[in-house]
Amino acid sequence: MTADTFALAPAVSVPSPRTKRATLIKAARIVVTAAIAASIIYAVVRLWPDVRHTFATLSVWTIIGSFAAALLAIGANVKAWQAVLRELDHDVPTLTAGRIYLVGQLGKYLPGSVWAFVLQMELSLRAGIPRARSFAASLVLVGMSTTAALCLGLFGIPTLVDVGGAAVWGAAALAPIALICAIPPVLSRLVDLFLRILGRAGLGHRLRFKGLSRVIGWSALAWALFGVHFWLLGVGVTGHIGSPSLLDAIGSFGRPARIQLAALIDRGHRELPIRADYIGKNLPTAPNERVRVRLGDGAEEGVWLVRE
Repeated sequence: MTADTFALAPAVSVPSPRTKRATLIKAARIVVTAAIAASIIYAVVRLWPDVRHTFATLSVWTIIGSFAAALLAIGANVKAWQAVLRELDHDVPTLTAGRIYLVGQLGKYLPGSVWAFVLQMELSLRAGIPRARSFAASLVLVGMSTTAALCLGLFGIPTLVDVGGAAVWGAAALAPIALICAIPPVLSRLVDLFLRILGRAGLGHRLRFKGLSRVIGWSALAWALFGVHFWLLGVGVTGHIGSPSLLDAIGSFGRPARIQLAALIDRGHRELPIRADYIGKNLPTAPNERVRVRLGDGAEEGVWLVRE
């Protein structure tokens, strides 16, 4: 009688797709964190000679006061973010809102303008907030913060008239438009439209005046405090309390440095010397042709070239 003996081969575990995805996400987070740290270090090293020279001309009390104003401004921005989330039916503690907003803002140190939104969406997901709702909250906050900045920027226009430039008069022209867009029904439709352009589901929530008032109030307070921060530094450098004035400092911080225009479709035939900085599609047309765009669901969407 013979007996065949054999050894069982050790089981080989095959990583599941979910495990691979988690590993890739973890690696991506490490890469993004390293890139942010490198960008911050590079910025500090590059600007440190100027910063050191400015620090040498400032008194201790000026540094403390300006730092306190900047810290309070950051806190106001956190409260604005928390107010947006509460308006979208996600009531989170202040510490959680601060972690999402402040860590997300580090993405601004990376090239491109989307990384802050991406980080905020990922951090919001950890707090139980869906990515889509976090992205919508970011859109609302940007709109309310821009409205507050444009309104505060009007304080600096009388002094900046001599300087001129499109940004100065653009702030005066855009402030009333921004206030109209900040009306809850109008803003709700604009956010829905932007989300649909990006191929995402609509907001599914009607914004309310009370909640948006809190957001714009905290945002205005943040801009004003940053203006105080800038004013204290200016006074410390010049040695004169009125140079610059407090209203000029607040207005300068709220006034846009430049204004850019985005167009979904550019058909040409400009009647004004204005060209869009960002264009979705160039569509050459004849003078008697018009482009009609309809955004909706399914068969309702489309682009038509109409001859008049």
